[in-house]
Amino acid sequence: MIEVIRPGMQSTVQDAGRRVRALGVPAGGAADGAARRLANALVGNAPESRAAGLEVTLAGPTLLFHAAALVSLCGAPFGGALVGADGAGRPFAPWRAVPVRAGDRLSIGGTPAGARAFLAVRGGLDVPEVFGSRGTDLRSAFGGMQGRALRAGDRLAWSSLPPVRPARAFVSPELRTPVGPDHTLRVQVTPDGTPDLLAALTGQTFTVSAQADRMGARLGGVVAAPHDPARASVPNVPGMVQVPPYGQPIVLLPDAGTHGGYPTPLVVISADLPRLGQLRPGDRVTLQPVTAAQARAALWAHERGLRQAEWALRHWYAGAGSAPLCCAHAD
Repeated sequence: MIEVIRPGMQSTVQDAGRRVRALGVPAGGAADGAARRLANALVGNAPESRAAGLEVTLAGPTLLFHAAALVSLCGAPFGGALVGADGAGRPFAPWRAVPVRAGDRLSIGGTPAGARAFLAVRGGLDVPEVFGSRGTDLRSAFGGMQGRALRAGDRLAWSSLPPVRPARAFVSPELRTPVGPDHTLRVQVTPDGTPDLLAALTGQTFTVSAQADRMGARLGGVVAAPHDPARASVPNVPGMVQVPPYGQPIVLLPDAGTHGGYPTPLVVISADLPRLGQLRPGDRVTLQPVTAAQARAALWAHERGLRQAEWALRHWYAGAGSAPLCCAHAD
């Protein structure tokens, strides 16, 4: 059992998200999907388990573990510290599997760059599934811990898996999602992409405004936006760049609604979607158009690295006893 001593700025249970957009339910899930996958792989959670963990945002929680566990923290460079029941402190390294003893307190501090990290627990957090996911939908108030961010006093259980020797490995920096403050997001053009709109959106650097959450990040700066009151509502997906009538673009994140009436002339390619979870106010964003072939190649390269790391760590936990290979490096 994990007891929440201090909840942090916004700590929510998240997993791989939902697949029922046809019902009007947002996908949700961890905003930095690469961090989620690597954190789970480090503690031996199989990819197909879609194991739930904690997504921490800007300032992390303090957690009291009432039982031994194996955890890992991946994502933005949050500081962390472990203090045992005897008061003795121990280092807590991100991007590694870290054994936690019963009575330990794990304090996750802030991050100087990026916005989010994912704390995985071996076995995965055990909360009820809603629409096939344990993730929290904050706007609709379901999933996760009663549909809300964690509060002091909350208690979270996790599913048990056989105890293992932690993998003596860390994740290669090349696999980690860049955390800014400068982001070049590769985008593809949609049928809404008129020449004037594309020139305006790809010809300047935008600054992420303070209006940024799991639904979307509003970008500072104004472009001349088309306005058509008769425009029909069309499907949205995370990564779309909306241009509302007042001209400040919005990049949609995992909790965005499934439909919208604003023009969406660009969409961030799948390989760069994890970067959206690391956008924080003040970061600078440049939108770079790429072809469909370039987007596919980027996704393949991204997936290849993640899958090699997942495979190497699965091999370790399967009992092979050798050092993980390739993109998850052994000590």
